[in-house]
Amino acid sequence: MGRPSLRTERRAELLQAFVRVLGAHGRGGATIANVAVEAGIAPGLVHHYFTDKSELYSALVEQLVAGFRTRAARATVPDPLEAYVHAALDLGDTSDVAAARAWVGVFAEALGDPTLFAKVRRALDAEVAHVERCARGALSAADASAVVAFVVGALVFGAFAPRKTAGFAAPRLLRLIAALSVDRNRKASAR
Repeated sequence: MGRPSLRTERRAELLQAFVRVLGAHGRGGATIANVAVEAGIAPGLVHHYFTDKSELYSALVEQLVAGFRTRAARATVPDPLEAYVHAALDLGDTSDVAAARAWVGVFAEALGDPTLFAKVRRALDAEVAHVERCARGALSAADASAVVAFVVGALVFGAFAPRKTAGFAAPRLLRLIAALSVDRNRKASAR
């Protein structure tokens, strides 16, 4: 496979700088100027690769989803739903705290940007469908939505109170999934 183009590499570097700035300074501090400083380049070069901050946010959503999917695919747990939970919530060698904080910034920005809002909504809908596939019929669409809502809530809570949340989310979500699966099986048996 060939080497990625310089444009692709530079965009990836700028997105990583954006993640760091967004995670460290929040949405208000996530300016083109701060991204340029973080990347060690002139602000005009950021505009060469991204027309504006909206394009940075849009590309960031794609990168965050791709990064998460890569972590989930690398999980050593054989059950795809359990791998999903661990990739989303574990605090370990593969966790990406900066990405978690960046998601919180993306959610906040999306509230005021209809285009980004629609993109985030599509990403969340895709996650619900993905969780349903990972569950292999053990969860309803509503239950899969609850799993994604738990993950999003844990990301937000963890961004604001990391010491209070460290290590609790993945085990609790797995217990919730087990309970939802048992409940779904019990309802199916009663029919």
